[in-house]
Amino acid sequence: MMTIMPVIVMIFVFVPAIVLMVSMPYLTRETISFGVTISPVQFHSEPLRQMRKSYARISATLHTILFIVCIICLLYGDEHSKQQSWIIVTYSLAMVVISLVINISYHFKMKSLLPMLPIALEPSIMAVDTGFRKRNIGLSSNWFLIHVLIIVVTIVTVLRNYDLIPDQIPIHYNSSWNVDGYAAKSYSTVFMPTIMQVLITLLFIFENWSIRRVKQQVQPTDPNRSIRQDVTYRRTWSYFMITASFLIVILFSVVQLNMISLLNMNFAIPIILIIIALIILYAFALSFWAGQGGSRLERSADSSNVRPVHDDKWLLGMFYFNRKDPNLIVEKRLGVGWGLNFGHPVSWLFWLGIIVLLVVVR
Repeated sequence: MMTIMPVIVMIFVFVPAIVLMVSMPYLTRETISFGVTISPVQFHSEPLRQMRKSYARISATLHTILFIVCIICLLYGDEHSKQQSWIIVTYSLAMVVISLVINISYHFKMKSLLPMLPIALEPSIMAVDTGFRKRNIGLSSNWFLIHVLIIVVTIVTVLRNYDLIPDQIPIHYNSSWNVDGYAAKSYSTVFMPTIMQVLITLLFIFENWSIRRVKQQVQPTDPNRSIRQDVTYRRTWSYFMITASFLIVILFSVVQLNMISLLNMNFAIPIILIIIALIILYAFALSFWAGQGGSRLERSADSSNVRPVHDDKWLLGMFYFNRKDPNLIVEKRLGVGWGLNFGHPVSWLFWLGIIVLLVVVR
């Protein structure tokens, strides 16, 4: 039986992600090209312009083909089984693999092309923002007290109405939003959304804290501009962390209130879909507006031919591994945002925690 709902979800969730992946070379700093350190003059050279166009063209073609295949499979898949869920999971993995293959391929192309680009000067000075820690970079973590209040109110509401929860709790819906999976009523099942709320809130508190402490990248040729870009970039993403985590907490509260029939399913589902769409579109808009590190916020009239200090601790231009760097969070070289220092022991504990969480939730 054909259904259009999975297609709508796919469009809202994955199309923005595809556009971001295709646009990746245009969102990075002008001193980074496919994970390789270059100068702004080299970034704007004709060979690299053509390489970015080639990347966008190949990436868009492959991701579009994969997306269309996934849509066809969803339309003709069995909505009364878990087949559609597996189709989406398989598509997500395939999308990640394709993106990795393309990025690694262009990273090596970039390294081979670098000797043929205009020669860039090595930096003779290093710029440091000594007032970095004193700046009003982002929102205070006290804003997360609102999240705590919502979680507490939800817990109290569920406990007061615990007897109203049916013995079999719906935990899975097909594409027509009919229940096709149940779990026996228990405190662990009922309060699983609460556990997710707490973990999500802690994660975003850490992210918001990290945004204010990740080391800066100040360009010696125009330090004031790069500092302004960096501060605005961090501040806007701090706003995003607070807002997105708030919406996710609301989402899980809606799921719990639906268990005790305080919210009608026809009302709860649109709220959940709207929340997911808002978060995705918010991140999408910020990425294109600011670029990586705020590189799109304030363009320089003159491009410098000074190549920043090269950092050789990046594997394939994507994964940062430096045991001597005390920073757990670093700015990404590919894409927008921040990533982990895989040389830091805490990063492996972080991934172990995610694996354990996925196993428990499953």
